[in-house]
Amino acid sequence: MSSELDPGTSGRPTRRAFLARASLGAALGLSAGAGLLGACAANTTAPTPVVGGQSAETGPGGIPLARPDRPVTLPLYDDNKAIASGLTPEAGPLRIYNWADYLNPDVIKGFERKHGVKVQLTTFTSTDEAITKLSGGSIPFDLTVPGPDTISRFVAGKIVQPLNHDYIPNLAANVWPWMADPWYDRGSRYTAPYAMLSTGIGWRADKLPGFDPAKLANPYDALWRATDIKGKVGVLDDQRHALGMALLRNGATDVNTGDAAQLVRARDDLLQLVSSVSAKFETNDYEKLPSGAVWLHQSWSGALVQAQYFLPKGTPVDVLRYWWPEDGRGITTNDTFAVLRGARSPVLAHLFINHLLDSQTAVENFAFVGSQQPVRGSEPDALIAAGLVPPNLRNALMVESQVRNSLPIAPLSLNEATVWQDAWSKVRAAG
Repeated sequence: MSSELDPGTSGRPTRRAFLARASLGAALGLSAGAGLLGACAANTTAPTPVVGGQSAETGPGGIPLARPDRPVTLPLYDDNKAIASGLTPEAGPLRIYNWADYLNPDVIKGFERKHGVKVQLTTFTSTDEAITKLSGGSIPFDLTVPGPDTISRFVAGKIVQPLNHDYIPNLAANVWPWMADPWYDRGSRYTAPYAMLSTGIGWRADKLPGFDPAKLANPYDALWRATDIKGKVGVLDDQRHALGMALLRNGATDVNTGDAAQLVRARDDLLQLVSSVSAKFETNDYEKLPSGAVWLHQSWSGALVQAQYFLPKGTPVDVLRYWWPEDGRGITTNDTFAVLRGARSPVLAHLFINHLLDSQTAVENFAFVGSQQPVRGSEPDALIAAGLVPPNLRNALMVESQVRNSLPIAPLSLNEATVWQDAWSKVRAAG
């Protein structure tokens, strides 16, 4: 294993507790609204605020709320065009604005060597921090990482520019077809897919011998049944994923519902979980499970991949387990890379995206980040054969058919988001 995999030398213990972010752009619109998007657009050549245009079925600028069964082709604008083909790469530097610990430093160095430029990585560890810097517009970033649930806000606010696929041949050559033409950005007009995660259940097999959520008629009921290990149960401190788990437990199939009755029931079920098993809300399950502080935890797949490096010396890696529906009918999320409008090095930005979508680079990046990319060569068998994931954590990896069948986190209307936030605030007040 390379030194980057050693949390003692990489400084990665925080990895992506930031996933409790609800993604960078999630806060770009709910409480702050159009004015904030206008301020964020100060990072572009011609700031254009989002004004109105929202309804129960649409988001900013009237863009429909994307769903896998209702894919959206994001609009193009005459005053925000893709760069021309055949341009010479800029001298740099390439400026990336990204979550902390979300790119392998060796991947960045490889790009610098290949193109003879410097990469300046500016990181954030909270949504508030990201918004402050984007709103100020003091640093002209070239790349950032919106999620599928927020990309329409970036597009409507003209914060990102359309991609020119001529500079990104690996998008068509290497990316899984379902993600190369995604439901949230049909034709990949503005985004290229980055790391993806599933949301399931992690546990310590040595502490819970014979336990497996798959053995239950309703696997999601596992946490509620854990009354005999009170105090050893954890839930993700993330609005969409925690309430989404409760929705699935109750038989819902829409984890992006705006149905107030369903969300009230999910809220009450989480409140019951807090009362009956003293459930802890946290996002450091990658540390808590290996240490034995918790034995059962709603988890992100990437956290279990990372957890193997936090096990105490002498503890075998096969004590870690992860469950997620084998048919893929569970929660997923992913991030994307997008080029900011007004980028000073837009050609380099495109070339960096192409670099990330190289099969070998994607595996190298996984070794540090722990989150799988939908790129040929990053399928479960390949990552296990590379020694990056032990066979007992195979369920923490996905194949394309599972992603196609999954229940991804998707954008909400303002009214729907208010209902979710109200339910979540009551849960967190209790836990």
